[in-house]
Amino acid sequence: MRESIINSVRLIVHDRVMTAVFAGLILLSSVLAIYFGVKISPSDIQVYTHYTSFGGVNFYATQWYYALAYPLFFVVIAALHTAVGVKLYSAKGRVPAIGFAWLSIGVVLFAAIMLHRILGIAFSF
Repeated sequence: MRESIINSVRLIVHDRVMTAVFAGLILLSSVLAIYFGVKISPSDIQVYTHYTSFGGVNFYATQWYYALAYPLFFVVIAALHTAVGVKLYSAKGRVPAIGFAWLSIGVVLFAAIMLHRILGIAFSF
């Protein structure tokens, strides 16, 4: 198991494009996790934390600490998508792994845009 992980990481390190894309994913996710972690502020009132188009009420309010799950989301995306990308690189090759990495960056950017809007509503008092 350990040898498999070391060999997979060696393959990625020798490919500059893959290393750059995964480093970009990790860096982007880390910066966004720190940014949104700092943007969340403690409050005694309930804040809007998520949105849905189903039901009578579109915005749902909960305690402020529920919003701490958002920065954790970026950390989990960075870790899991990098691990899956490395495994995909080992199993299927370079092209699917690069596509998956760029798709992961797109997911992180989309989540950041949505989260910026949600936190703008939640902490705009």
